[in-house]
Amino acid sequence: MIEVVLLMTHRLDGAILAGFRRLVEEAGRTVVLLYNRGDDPRPGPWWPAGSFVFDAADIRGLGFPAKGRRRSAWDVELFPLLYRRHHPEVDRVWVVEYDVAFTGRWHTLFDAFAASPADLLATTIHSHAANPGWDNWRTVSAPDGPVERRDLLRAFLPCCRLSAAAFAALETAYAAGWDGHYEATVPTLIARAGLSIEDIGGNGPFVAPGNENRFYTNTPAANSLAPGSFVFRPVREQPGPEPDRLWHPVKPPSVSEGWATGRRAALVRLAAATLERLRDKVSP
Repeated sequence: MIEVVLLMTHRLDGAILAGFRRLVEEAGRTVVLLYNRGDDPRPGPWWPAGSFVFDAADIRGLGFPAKGRRRSAWDVELFPLLYRRHHPEVDRVWVVEYDVAFTGRWHTLFDAFAASPADLLATTIHSHAANPGWDNWRTVSAPDGPVERRDLLRAFLPCCRLSAAAFAALETAYAAGWDGHYEATVPTLIARAGLSIEDIGGNGPFVAPGNENRFYTNTPAANSLAPGSFVFRPVREQPGPEPDRLWHPVKPPSVSEGWATGRRAALVRLAAATLERLRDKVSP
């Protein structure tokens, strides 16, 4: 069983590289920096050896008719999917975003689920009924028509694990034209394919007995997921004191000293991507 941990980031600074080194020391698995260089195309003297570096063109190159055709937070799952396409020998992939903290040794979390056969391990897995007011439910679209609300699932994915079968299910669905915000499409499509889903902790119906609130807490009925340790907002400068707990988002002040994206550069990239999509529509 080949299991890899991807530290996913779109910026680099000393704090993020220190987090990467800590993962390497503690994970007990191969750790790879998954770096989206779209926010700074300069050569990367800081990239650790073995980093997997990509940009928007690589994501569009996946070839899906809808997914990956825009610069959007909808499509973040395509970053590890691209890595997995280049590394088909990998059986399971843990994804850890750069602003996730764990107040324990990382192998404690990873080892706790080593025997779990789940094709998707994630946090905050819940149905449409648990929070019908979440805005991104409406983004999910299928090639053959609307998706029934009762079939929709959401998962919060800053720290998650996907199996080879899960990636294959996503590849198939996205090739067929599925689209939508990744927090909804990923769990919905994996469940739709008949694969298994498990929550890392929390208190929802997908949590294994004994893991209730074990590794994180939050509030699925709130769009911010707060209060709790693993939320969408607010941002923390430091993780809390509880041991062996996941915290998100944790962004110390030093993170702001990373390679700046620049508003003007971001607008230029957005305009270029919009023009490219328009050319795609008018091409014969």
